[in-house]
Amino acid sequence: MRLSERRKEGAFYFAVQHTAGEVAGGEVEIAVFAAVPEGEGVLLLLRSLYFDEQSLGHIDNFCKEFAYDPHYRKLCLYGAAHWCRVARLYEANARILQDEQPVGPAALEKNCRELFHLLRRDLVRIESRPEYQAEMARVNRGAEEALQEALGLLARIKGLKVVSACQGSGMLQFGERRLYLPSCHGPKASIVMEHFPHSLKNHLQSGPLGQQHLALFEENRLSADHPAHNPRFIRLLTASLHPFLQKHPHT
Repeated sequence: MRLSERRKEGAFYFAVQHTAGEVAGGEVEIAVFAAVPEGEGVLLLLRSLYFDEQSLGHIDNFCKEFAYDPHYRKLCLYGAAHWCRVARLYEANARILQDEQPVGPAALEKNCRELFHLLRRDLVRIESRPEYQAEMARVNRGAEEALQEALGLLARIKGLKVVSACQGSGMLQFGERRLYLPSCHGPKASIVMEHFPHSLKNHLQSGPLGQQHLALFEENRLSADHPAHNPRFIRLLTASLHPFLQKHPHT
């Protein structure tokens, strides 16, 4: 099957095309449609193909297995197929690599390719780690447990209303590599408020969060400066809120 081609296999259409790619190595995607008597069909799945997944043989095998193997098709549609799970981990980590590494395109591509191959090879070992399972259970619950104390303290500040909060990506040390795990919202711990009081912002900027450059202070948003600092950011934020409330009991 050539790239930029559409074909029918069983009861499905498969359209493979080049794309800009949100992360390194993802310049090809395949769209799967349920065939219907009229029209273009119903889109069922959109898959980004990374690195050697873009080979014609790999694409051909995927199309046939999806079309003719009901069990595999169900795994794909529910996001439980091996490639789905690899892609989630790869995309989460590749985005962070792109943001943090001041390297040229060739070096970034090499680093991301090595990461992708590691995840594909060792996915089952990674998923079997207790810390991975605990973090994914938390994400599935949509819980932001590490932020609960800080959110409780923020709720005591008059006029401050939290719009959204995320404790960011968890981390797992796998050999010499630090892996970031998919999160409920974004990779960085963050709190968005309707209004970020200047007195609170000044207090936090002059304290450990600001002095140690662990936080980004925006108009109505406070976040960790990097996913690696999420736990420390949350600890220091929580610790900093106690003296603020003691100093401003009726804020």
